[in-house]
This record gives sequence, structure tokens and C-alpha cells, in this order.
Amino acid sequence: MKLGTRIKRILSADTDAFRVRLEYTDGFRGTADLSGIFGAPKGKALVTEILRGNLFEQCFVQSGALAWPNGYELCPDAVRQSIAKRSTRAA
Repeated sequence: MKLGTRIKRILSADTDAFRVRLEYTDGFRGTADLSGIFGAPKGKALVTEILRGNLFEQCFVQSGALAWPNGYELCPDAVRQSIAKRSTRAA
């Protein structure tokens, strides 16, 4: 995978499962399972703030990264690698 990819848009966000379906600028599409981050937020103040404020589905793309209104951001390359890893395991 080439590093430096950027998220183009969010196709959907599932608050119950903590999943976000994304499209990247190169056309790649996939679903990011963020339950590992949002399902166990202990010690993660910004994640806890998102959960308490019911802000998960208010995610948006900022400078190619997945972001939330409180300033929390996830690296688009790391998110894409987790999608690819999960897809490989499911195959």
C-alpha cells in the first residue's frame, strides 16, 4: 500500500457498531471497524468525550483524515491499513 493516501468522503457511519465506510481519493473503498478504539475508551479522553456527546456519527473528513468535532483525528493511512488487514483475514 502506498502511504500518503487521503480520505475523500464518508459513505456511512454506524454508531452502534463503531464502523465507518470510507472512500479514498484513489477510489479505494472499505469499512473501518473502530470498535477497538471506541468500544474500550478507558484512558482516552477525546474518545470518551465523543461517546458522552453522542458525536460518533458526526465524523467528517479534514485534510484527508477522519475527524470529529472535538479535534480527535485518525490517520488515513493507519485506518486504511486496518481495513486492508481486516479484509485479508476475512478472505
